Amino acid sequence: MNPFDLHGPEFLLFFFVFSVLVIVTVILLRQRDVPPPAGIPPLDDPYLVAFLRGGEGEALRVVTLSLIDRGLLTLKSFGRVSLFSKDPENYLEMKDPSAIDTVKRPIEKRVLEAFKKLHPINSTLDSLVGCTACIDYAKKLEQFGFLPSPEMRSTWRRRYQIAVVIILGVAGLKIIIALSRGRTNILFLIFLAILAAYVTARFGNSFRTARGEEFLEDTKSLFGTLRQRATSLRPGGATSDLAWLASSHGLLAVPPVLFPQVSALLPRKPKGGLGSRGWGSGNSCGSCSSCGGGGCGGGGCGGGGCGGCGS
Repeated sequence: MNPFDLHGPEFLLFFFVFSVLVIVTVILLRQRDVPPPAGIPPLDDPYLVAFLRGGEGEALRVVTLSLIDRGLLTLKSFGRVSLFSKDPENYLEMKDPSAIDTVKRPIEKRVLEAFKKLHPINSTLDSLVGCTACIDYAKKLEQFGFLPSPEMRSTWRRRYQIAVVIILGVAGLKIIIALSRGRTNILFLIFLAILAAYVTARFGNSFRTARGEEFLEDTKSLFGTLRQRATSLRPGGATSDLAWLASSHGLLAVPPVLFPQVSALLPRKPKGGLGSRGWGSGNSCGSCSSCGGGGCGGGGCGGGGCGGCGS
């Protein structure tokens, strides 16, 4: 029987099942694209985990949070805004110029250099997206197979675009047939088609590979107890617990009562349109910054995860 001859409810059921099969196929094909084994990186750099979870925008914010907690950056505010609001009037300044020589990680040095003088937080961190230290993290994650290579991401993008065309094509053909027969009850089909296309794009162009997802989940489990005892952490940078908490579970997992500066680091919501997700993407995360790990689209070198979310 021709499925396009089915009446409204029957075709909606057919289209739902058809869309699910297309989406599952896209997901299975993506999971099949596993890069060659390259070992597991040592858990000695929380910013690498932050990059994997939320992209370079998130990694830069975790770095900044750690530097503030360690007393290397000073948070200031001007105007009528509160000191720890998310208003762009929050500023940062390096406390001591010699601090650049005391830190070891290139990304920390880069953030400190950016705040040698008093600068607004969000716009300054946004300007660091694409810095050499961030690119090094992206390349390292690609080498371990946690982020897709440009070639793999191109394949994913082409694959999910084909899937979206198929889904919308089937829905569009049915709509044309229905209108030609004088039927106008097509609203639910339009809604279902848009939803199916979004879900296909969401899961077909993921920021991380299946291996990256697995490593991230293992890391979250490893630091699960740290999240449970977050309220017992103490400011001052005596340990790396704050950096690991924010890196593995997101800035929202950091208790603002103990670390009020975290509120000033939460990424701003984009004013119209989708934000950027970070590592060269039009989705995550330098900052589609409050979503959870999937994507708002794709592009570039690999679109990051979202900053500030705990996903």
